[in-house]
Amino acid sequence: MMKKVLTMMVMVLTVMSYAVDAVRYDSLAEGRPVVATGVEMRGALDGGEFAAWDTAVEADGWVTLTSGDASVDVLVLNTPAVVGGRLMTNETWSADRIRVVRDDVVVPAGVTLTLEAGCTVKFLLGARFCVEDGGVLAAKGALLADFADDFVGGDVNLDGDATAPGGLTWWLDDPATAELVTVSFLDGANRAAPACSYTAGLAYGELPELTKDGARFGGWWTAAEGGVQVTADTASEATVTALYARWIPLSVSFGQTELAASASAANYSIAVAANDDWTVLVDVPWIALMTTSGSNDGTVAFTVQENDSILERVGTIRVTLACGVSCELTVRQSAMGTVAAPVINPADGTTFSGSARRVTITCGESGAEIRYTLDGREPLEYSTLYSGRSFNVFDTTLVKAKAFKAGMLPSATVSSRIIRLQTLAEALDAPLWTVTTEESNPWTVDLDASHSGGSSARSGKIGAEESSSMATVVEGAGTVSFWWRASCEDDPDYDSWDYLAVYVDGLDVKHIDGDSGWQHVSLKIKGGGTHKIEWVYSKDDIDGGDIGEDCGWVDQVTWAAEYGDMGVPVTWLENLGAMDGSASVGGSIDQLANADPDGDGFTTAEEYVIGTDPNDASSTFTAAIEIVDGKPVVTCAPELVGERKYTKWGKRSLSDERESWKEVREGEESNYRFFKVTVEMP
Repeated sequence: MMKKVLTMMVMVLTVMSYAVDAVRYDSLAEGRPVVATGVEMRGALDGGEFAAWDTAVEADGWVTLTSGDASVDVLVLNTPAVVGGRLMTNETWSADRIRVVRDDVVVPAGVTLTLEAGCTVKFLLGARFCVEDGGVLAAKGALLADFADDFVGGDVNLDGDATAPGGLTWWLDDPATAELVTVSFLDGANRAAPACSYTAGLAYGELPELTKDGARFGGWWTAAEGGVQVTADTASEATVTALYARWIPLSVSFGQTELAASASAANYSIAVAANDDWTVLVDVPWIALMTTSGSNDGTVAFTVQENDSILERVGTIRVTLACGVSCELTVRQSAMGTVAAPVINPADGTTFSGSARRVTITCGESGAEIRYTLDGREPLEYSTLYSGRSFNVFDTTLVKAKAFKAGMLPSATVSSRIIRLQTLAEALDAPLWTVTTEESNPWTVDLDASHSGGSSARSGKIGAEESSSMATVVEGAGTVSFWWRASCEDDPDYDSWDYLAVYVDGLDVKHIDGDSGWQHVSLKIKGGGTHKIEWVYSKDDIDGGDIGEDCGWVDQVTWAAEYGDMGVPVTWLENLGAMDGSASVGGSIDQLANADPDGDGFTTAEEYVIGTDPNDASSTFTAAIEIVDGKPVVTCAPELVGERKYTKWGKRSLSDERESWKEVREGEESNYRFFKVTVEMP
């Protein structure tokens, strides 16, 4: 019977050792490592009894079996499939497991052994494929190597040494009947994939696929130049021992490199020339892709959103092949046109007297809508629409207008401050008062400086040794409050340099200088009759002493009338009278202040001082004492912090007539046993 025999030479390697108590005995080829798998027989080298050895309980690796002074190194392999012997049925060896041929694998007549693409078979020394007549070895791209070759299938012999590939030797009874051919895969002069074995006359089946930057794999050919292309369906030939890779350069390009887009939203479609699959990306959010991928020649469709800005914008669309080759399209979108600005009449800064001033707004942009505001806010598309008819403003007003038109950017905002000339009383926020100023250096209304917005009164422009005064008159006792500010020389020694002063009935009661900032002042005025309140800005006799704005301002003047020596606000008394319906309370200020409507023994004015309700007898002023941390603490209620002056008095004894009440200082409570509290206006 004719046989086709394939054998492989292997190298003998240094092995690791692990001691056991017996030695496996079998016939060994010299220099051939012993590979054990499954259930083996082991015994003494002198031919003693054999025993079954289940290697499945061993980890893959080298062990040393010993008996007396004799030993042998054995490689236990369970993970790879260790094969050998005569096949009884058809078998297919796939790429999912490495096969180690320990003994000849005999393929008898009528049996087919199929080696699928990627199947790795490693041969021990002397082991072969033996194909008898009528048997078939169908190799479809198998990887055949000797046992020590770590470059095919890895370190199967577990020696830890990266052994280079060894040579293969074929033993065949009849070379003419050779059917197995080993094919190298080359890219130019370089090895592109592991060499694989095929059965001549059968289809190649699966062939390696290669990738390269900038090119598409063009298949395998029988020659580096020219030759014939082979595919998975091509029958392999014994004479073809090498296949060569071909490459097709990849390219992609737009039909144009730049697109000029209008400011309006629009759809576009640009041609793409390519010879491979491609994807599309864009680097700006205002371009929306309708095409995200394609193959070979095609088009890229996209939408450009409206550009609602005054600036041109630029975006990039990039088409990229799988290999990384790409091309770009630059999209330049023009800016949107701007509506002409409207015109407000009267112009900014126009003043008027009386109750009203007429306003008109026009725009030179045909079809534009004018929107306006009167409260200083920015005009928007939903602000008041100017209908084409003029309108009145009745006070100082900031008119703002903007024009809008579809398909264009809104105009710039235009403003016109129309100023109603105020009186000094209005500037002081006391419109019903009579306020006078001297004609030579008068105080004026300042619309650009105030404490709380609006306007204020500003002293006149004066020279050295001059002054500018403003005055008003109040009736009876009360409190005048106002905000004022100076911007002039800073007089650290109060030598009467430039300053702003307030006078009450001719007396200088307070003045400021330097860059003071806005400050609040409250002045109590006592006594009946009329009282003159006058603000005067004065300069010293030195020319050239103009520092800052060289003036003073007054704003937000108020007057709170009071009754009697206790300083009870008249408005508080009047409110009590208006709320109280008892017959004992009359309508005059004197009657309200001195009455006792709740009958608790305290007049209305006295109850104002202590903070109780004069219409409720249960509303009383109380003082209490408690011990905190071993010390007496005196409290009272109600307690109007900051509005009244509370004084604590103490005594050690109530029976000692020689001891008087003494004011209790902070921390002195422990010195006294009895306490009282008095309340007075500050």
